[in-house]
Amino acid sequence: MEHANYPTLEELLRQDIFSNSQVLSGEAALDIPVAGVNLTDTPDYYDWVSPHELLVTNCYAICGDAPALSAFIGHLAEKGLAGVCIKPSRFLGTIPEYMISAAREQEFPLIALPPTIRFADITKAVSDELLRRQTALLHNSIAVNQMLLQTITEGASLEDLARRIREIAGGSVLLVDSINQRQACSLSKADSARLAALEHDALCQTLLEEADVYEMQIDGHLFGTVCLCRAKDQPPLQTDILSQILQTIPLEISREHSIRKTESRSFTEFFQHLISDHILDDSWEQSRANAFHLDLSASHALLELHFQSNNSISEYTATFQRTAFFHTLRQSLEQLGIDAHIMDQPDGCLILMGSKEDSIPLDHALARLSSTFETFRTGYPDLSLAGGCSRSHAGIPGLSLCRWEAQLALKAACSKNGNSFFHFDQLGILRLLYSSNPSREIGRFIRETLKELASPKLSHEKELLETLESYFRNLGNQRRIAQELYIHYNTVAYRLNSIQELTRMNLDNPEHRMQLELALYLRRIHIMDKLGHV
Repeated sequence: MEHANYPTLEELLRQDIFSNSQVLSGEAALDIPVAGVNLTDTPDYYDWVSPHELLVTNCYAICGDAPALSAFIGHLAEKGLAGVCIKPSRFLGTIPEYMISAAREQEFPLIALPPTIRFADITKAVSDELLRRQTALLHNSIAVNQMLLQTITEGASLEDLARRIREIAGGSVLLVDSINQRQACSLSKADSARLAALEHDALCQTLLEEADVYEMQIDGHLFGTVCLCRAKDQPPLQTDILSQILQTIPLEISREHSIRKTESRSFTEFFQHLISDHILDDSWEQSRANAFHLDLSASHALLELHFQSNNSISEYTATFQRTAFFHTLRQSLEQLGIDAHIMDQPDGCLILMGSKEDSIPLDHALARLSSTFETFRTGYPDLSLAGGCSRSHAGIPGLSLCRWEAQLALKAACSKNGNSFFHFDQLGILRLLYSSNPSREIGRFIRETLKELASPKLSHEKELLETLESYFRNLGNQRRIAQELYIHYNTVAYRLNSIQELTRMNLDNPEHRMQLELALYLRRIHIMDKLGHV
């Protein structure tokens, strides 16, 4: 058993057997571990003592030898004993002052025992405490081995491991899995009451600050950290037990990573196929999508995230914040009623989002995503987060649009300050600036802004387009529009209302007016370019 697992002299002196004893010196050294009791009482005692032992004696063999008594404390301190308990009543009467002075000079624990104490009782008390600790160590070792066996054969979850480790260590436990971006905690009864009012992230942050933090590192690969909380008077976990724990948890992390990596790679490859390849049979693709619980006919949106850690924070904090962020992200999407498929990227992730059954429509959930992202940004100040979200689109062709829109929105967010969130609808004309194919984007912008007015086929659609062009030429003056088009004033008002309903734009909104006017201008340029006039 390691010395760290032995009781300290201070802990032993709290036992009832020492209740009438008196510490004469070495109060500052009472934290030394005691490995056993030595009852040697011979003139050559120093040949029969060992480090970390507690010598219990009445000095019978040297009581009449003044030089031996003078050298007694010095010899014991030199041998590295934990301390000496002397029962002076029978042979010394009182402990000589020079022995006390020598013990104080060397800060060596010297304890005076009462006349009524029996050495056999001291030996039994210390032996019982050592046996209790050895039994606890054996119990913990068996528990860790059972945990290891369960992890290998049954695949114990991270939550199960946190609970088992709490039972072994006796204090609250926080496990941070930096590979799969997970965390799990298990609280002691005391901490459950003390931290009951805290939200999950604040609770985990508190545990991280209070705990002893140990890295799970095997062959140079960091799997995460184990954070163990303990009371002030609670000894640290035994080194060999801790070593087993630090090697057991990576097994579960590796198992989970293997499962996730296979699932993520399969889904990512399938998603890339859907947005890149020519799809010949929708039914066949749907049969493949069923394995991922994905309805290709439903509406989906894509969220692309990019993040990096502040260089000024520690590795522990960066790992914790990143795993805490993913934990909160999954919870937030769940609360919004969003069914999410997360695809890892080198500096972030792609999240394909759809509505869960019996939840709010996807567009309603997306409208609340911006405020959710703001919570992420303020909740994790040491992470630089940028996000871009597409609109919702249905069907397989809609997935390609989602990918393209999310990329544009993320590009705008990153160019702003690297810590922003943009929904594609928020881009407005910025989409023309950030597109890698401006010509294609201009065409889409015209069609999406003007709707049926972009290529009017019916007579009333042509009339509405003429009215909108006149609206901008005459700066919105409806009387001048009526004069220019030779129509009644009320007809102008009716047409403008129809335009707003058709385009879902509000002419009282300056940004909407700018988009409509720009779309008309680009439409004219586009037509002239086709005719060879430009």
